Amino acid sequence: MKGQRVAILAEDQEISPNDASEILGISRPLVVHRMEVGDLPFHYVGKHRRTKLKDVLALKTKLEAQQAALDALAEDTASLIRDYGV
Repeated sequence: MKGQRVAILAEDQEISPNDASEILGISRPLVVHRMEVGDLPFHYVGKHRRTKLKDVLALKTKLEAQQAALDALAEDTASLIRDYGV
C-alpha cells in the first residue's frame, strides 16, 4: 500500500464533503449535490455540511452496485453485437 493513507474511523464519525468525496471517488461538488437531493443525509455544523461515515459507505455500496449493473449491461450489449450483429 505504498503511497496510500490508512485511517480508522467510527461509523458514526462525522466527515466533511471533502472527505466524503475522497471515499466515494467523486468530486466535492457532486457530493454536495448528492446531499442536496437527499441521496446523502447531512446536517449543518455552523455553515459547514457534515455527514456520517456510515451514510457515505452506504452510498458507496449503492453506487458500486449500480456501476456493476451498468458494466454487466454493457458487456451483454457488446456480446449481442459481437454474436448477432445486432
